[in-house]
Amino acid sequence: MHQNALLARHIISYALGGLAALLLARLVLRLVAARPEHPVFAALMAITTPPRILAVLDAGQPQFGAVLEFSTLALIGLLLAAGLLLQRWQRHLLSP
Repeated sequence: MHQNALLARHIISYALGGLAALLLARLVLRLVAARPEHPVFAALMAITTPPRILAVLDAGQPQFGAVLEFSTLALIGLLLAAGLLLQRWQRHLLSP
């Protein structure tokens, strides 16, 4: 495998894994009702806010307290699916 392709594969894998980890941390913090005024939690919540189009999934959820964010779950699923698709695409390109 070419060195640049391997480097790009590692960078993409780490980026997708890091994003999924941040979203999982957001999900856990919302499940345990972390206080949003804490500076670290507020920064994490600001960074990992799901796109507005997925906000429809959270329409019935309360604003404060313990919340299971379906939009965050959907975003984690989309990231994992994108990673799997990239892996299959790369295998398809490298196969003889």
